[in-house]
Amino acid sequence: MEIMPMKTKILSVISVAALLLGACHQPEDLVPSEARNGINSITASFPDDTREENSFPSEIDYENGLITIVFPYTYPANTSFYLEKSDLRKVRLEANLDDNVYVEPPLLYMDLTRDDNVITVTDQKKNKKQYRIVAEIRKSNLCAITKYDIPSMNLTGVINEGAKTISFIYDSDIAPVLADVKMSFGAKFDGTDPTKTPVGYSTTTPTDVTVVAQDGVHKATYSVSISAPDVLSKGMRYGSEKFLWSVNTFELGVGDALLMGGMAALKDHIVLNTRDQDLVVLNAETGAKEGTIALPFKSNLSNFYCTADNADHILVCNLTPNDGNVFKIWRIDGIAGTPVSYLEFDAGGASLGRKISVYGDIDGDAIITAPVYQGTNSFYRWTVTGGTLNTTPDLVTIAQADMSLWNYNCDVVYTSATDVTADYMMSAYSALTNVDSGNRYHFWMDGKNNTVRYHSPGYSVNWVPNAVDYVVFNGVGFMLSITINGFDWGADDVVYLYDLSQDNLDEPAWESDKGVYGSWANQSKKNANQTGDVALRVSDNGVFMYVYYLFTGGKVGKVQFDCLNM
Repeated sequence: MEIMPMKTKILSVISVAALLLGACHQPEDLVPSEARNGINSITASFPDDTREENSFPSEIDYENGLITIVFPYTYPANTSFYLEKSDLRKVRLEANLDDNVYVEPPLLYMDLTRDDNVITVTDQKKNKKQYRIVAEIRKSNLCAITKYDIPSMNLTGVINEGAKTISFIYDSDIAPVLADVKMSFGAKFDGTDPTKTPVGYSTTTPTDVTVVAQDGVHKATYSVSISAPDVLSKGMRYGSEKFLWSVNTFELGVGDALLMGGMAALKDHIVLNTRDQDLVVLNAETGAKEGTIALPFKSNLSNFYCTADNADHILVCNLTPNDGNVFKIWRIDGIAGTPVSYLEFDAGGASLGRKISVYGDIDGDAIITAPVYQGTNSFYRWTVTGGTLNTTPDLVTIAQADMSLWNYNCDVVYTSATDVTADYMMSAYSALTNVDSGNRYHFWMDGKNNTVRYHSPGYSVNWVPNAVDYVVFNGVGFMLSITINGFDWGADDVVYLYDLSQDNLDEPAWESDKGVYGSWANQSKKNANQTGDVALRVSDNGVFMYVYYLFTGGKVGKVQFDCLNM
């Protein structure tokens, strides 16, 4: 948009001033310089203006004896004010001269509204040359894009200014969306403005956007595309974590957020379970609430927890024996699905349902686990083969003799969808009495003998580990776990990511800040049930790994990691 012609005074003192005369500069007063053309440059400035940008260059035409002082159309920079010729009545000039060269009349102030200002330059050999000094107010010729983002998808364009390309690292075509763009001041889009008109981006055909400078002449065209990135040979790029969003659970309209304890991570959505409430659906890109999924069976104990497989099937379970002895799992096929009964198992009085996990696809192959709480360190394991659920589970008992009971807090997830002897990851409120009975751990379990292969550093007995997930990202297994603060004091509530290529759990590859996302930090409310959840997803193109975390009564959020070779 052109700046409206509205006169703005820039100088604190503007007066009609003719060329000031005085004694000639002596050679020792001149700026030393290598001898070239006698006068090398002239710089102009406004008196009584202390801005750093108050310095304006010149262009010298030696052949024709013309010096042009160039002023910007917009001054001060990046404002709606602009210069007019009448603003140049009193301008200070400084010359850069060769050694033993002088100017007469001497340069101090000049009225640049005139076109008949003439100076004489005398060089070392006493040769004289006249120059006429004029002013030109010139619009900017800059037309660079410095930022190109898609806020609704938390995507940042990678700008290669030399090649005039902008790349989004994403796993599919992007439907028309609005962009957030910054460019050189005064520049504007020539043609479609992607900040006002939604534009789509393709993995195959670049989208061109053209920027025209303030002067209306200079232009630059950028090719915007979804590009295949250069990735590491294995694993994630350390230091790549990027917090994408977090949402306070009390702002989701779910009644008592202190009863929200389960999270199902789908490709494009996050589904949250709050006891006796319909499921809440969030947009996985932004964290914005998109709606709910109705649960016809909901009650305080009937929809106790939820999770998801790797193919967007949501599983919701009840809590036994408080909701009866029959352990029930309902399945919902995506956010548009309807809950249907998937599993009914007579638990015989055992406590099941505080956590369930599934690895694989329940329409293909999968392993489902449900820990048994109170009085035993065991879990039930169901297998799914070719989409068929084996309704008779195996009861797996931990064979680690020095592992104390986990009581109400344990979660188990397998590392295979088909092999029941594969290793599994476990987060549990269990001590290793032969190591340190005062601490609690995250565990990498040997699936063949059900003993501890590796354990994490010990975490305080005050903090509760009770959620775990596993994924393979760029050829490497990763384990995600959590510790939870159930008190009205303390600074726990931490998410931990472990890189299993290290063949140990000696230290996390990444962990969140302590005491930032939990209920006490955000609402001064005690998470008395000591619940929360975590989930891992990998983008379709395998470039990004997404960490999702839920602290009951606190925040649900998303962190991005990548495997880019940068």
